[in-house]
Amino acid sequence: MIRQHGLVSSAAGLIPFAHLGWGYRDRAEFCARAAEYIADGLASNEWILYVGAGSRAALRAELAALGFGEAVKSRQILAAQPDDYYTFVPGSEVVDPEATVAKGVARFEQLLASGCPAFRAVVDGTVAAVTTKQRDALARLEYLVEKTMSVLPASALCAYDVSRLGPAAKEMICLHPVVGKGVVGFRLYPQQDAGFALAGEIDSADADAFSASLQRIWPLAPGDELIVDAYGLDFVTHRQLLELDERARAERRKVILRTDQCLVAQLVEVLELENVRVEATPIRGQ
Repeated sequence: MIRQHGLVSSAAGLIPFAHLGWGYRDRAEFCARAAEYIADGLASNEWILYVGAGSRAALRAELAALGFGEAVKSRQILAAQPDDYYTFVPGSEVVDPEATVAKGVARFEQLLASGCPAFRAVVDGTVAAVTTKQRDALARLEYLVEKTMSVLPASALCAYDVSRLGPAAKEMICLHPVVGKGVVGFRLYPQQDAGFALAGEIDSADADAFSASLQRIWPLAPGDELIVDAYGLDFVTHRQLLELDERARAERRKVILRTDQCLVAQLVEVLELENVRVEATPIRGQ
């Protein structure tokens, strides 16, 4: 299954499949990116789920204003509220990650059985990411969704309102292999043959987001030896490497950073890290 990764300036052209994290600052920006993503899905005859706060009628009207009225009428696009998409822990506004994924997979299997070639979701996840406890659960969901989608003909645009969430939006957006430019500089997401991948640049502006994301994703990558695919990691400071070392030491684990970046290997050597080592290979996969 061919999937994309990297930084992008729009939601268009992510074909065939991509899991995109986007931070928007107003509804107009959200709608612009959603329209790009939906248009590609319709061109590929995909079934599309459009999830957002507000009534279903308001969401359908928004889709019609974007030019997708006929697709809504034919039910190729379905408007849904957060309660339709997420499964929440009873009596709370915290998502249940495993139950949400199970519900999504069941829905997708029904679509495949009906002849639908692929599935695409546009999800405004802001309402499920307001508190720290919500983000703890939502981070697990993002990780599980990416692992699940990586073997299915499925895509998702996960959008978060930066004006409402502030810097905390970075904690959610970074958990995607594809990220819109201008909000967060690094990405942390599940990767085949590794516990997770680290890509992009982690500087002081994103240090807190990295710490929060590492804390949440760390337990999802089991084993005494944690392999981190860092081939796409262009810049990292000593602080992040020390965090990895300290967390590994506390749990008696070893971290193996696979990278062709000399800077990372040099930092690990200078810092004399005992629980992090680098496997330096010039070509990925060798």
